[in-house]
Amino acid sequence: MRRAMAQGPMGAPPRAADRAQVIATPALVLEVLRAGVIAVDEQGVVVSCNPQGSELLRKPVDAIVGTPIAHLLAPLAELRAHTGQGERGEVTIRHADGAEAVLGYTLSALEAGGAVVLLFQEISGVLALRRERDRLLQLAAVGEVLPSVLHELRNPLAAITSMLEVLVEEVDGEIQRDLHSVLSEVRRVSLGLQGIGGLGRSVRGHGCEAIDEAISEAVRVLQPTAERKNVELVDGVTTLPLLHLDRAVVKGIVFNLVRNAIDACGPGDRIRAEAALVDDSFELRVIDSGRGMSADVIARCTEIFFTTKDGGSGIGLAICRQAAERCGGTLHIHSEIGRGTTVIVRVPLTEKGEPECLESTV
Repeated sequence: MRRAMAQGPMGAPPRAADRAQVIATPALVLEVLRAGVIAVDEQGVVVSCNPQGSELLRKPVDAIVGTPIAHLLAPLAELRAHTGQGERGEVTIRHADGAEAVLGYTLSALEAGGAVVLLFQEISGVLALRRERDRLLQLAAVGEVLPSVLHELRNPLAAITSMLEVLVEEVDGEIQRDLHSVLSEVRRVSLGLQGIGGLGRSVRGHGCEAIDEAISEAVRVLQPTAERKNVELVDGVTTLPLLHLDRAVVKGIVFNLVRNAIDACGPGDRIRAEAALVDDSFELRVIDSGRGMSADVIARCTEIFFTTKDGGSGIGLAICRQAAERCGGTLHIHSEIGRGTTVIVRVPLTEKGEPECLESTV
């Protein structure tokens, strides 16, 4: 509890000397200090603790005082070993409810005997920010060289794909099945590169493309990945007319959305990819029965570099959203924990004055 500052005569403001005396009171300083402070005697037993220390340790002061520091943080020798002159140590503790916290601390020796004073604060949030900073710096470094890497990879992959397609037609039996497997993996890698390369590109294209075939191809390439997780992946795309959309970008979007759905699903779950023309717009839907997302995750999942997956890049949904928005489209996500997710990408079919595609894929 904060102490009231002494008043001068007749309620006048206190004199400078009075203010200095109140501010310098050690008990008041410890009480308002935002860090935890613990004094430990030469036997390693806590002899005092301020209110903030009690709050950080989630124990009443009476339960802290008289307890060996080894039972609260770590043995005194260990705490000393992790700190030097002016250096800060870190120690992880587990609270009674099982939650863990990381405390950063400094240790100062008192003049008499082996008694010490520990000043500590919780730094779990700081460590999380540090990890996120390091991850973003790594992704930024990758982003600088990514265009060159994609350019160097696309041409060899196209050549490998063409050669495999020819070989598959010329052989049969077990060799043909093996070549089909290799071709499927090469196409999956190519789709992944298309998805990454789609960052900054619009869904709308300049020519008339068979988008239904592009979507079906992307789904077919990801079938083996879904099967390995015992997830049913259904191609629900109906026949569409030729559209003014970029075939490669659409395939990249499908790849990202379906791959995310596979990651969110477990054995027995189902994923369905659909596409249709709705109110003069092209609409793509990827529906899964996986674990779903919380409202907080939905609000941030299309931000660049945001991810909840270990080792995830956080660029897949951001690519899809930006590609749709660049041509006046939208990306909407409907999800509920335990009940799956539906991602809807909708883009207008044509810009004003743009001719319609008269050809059909039928």
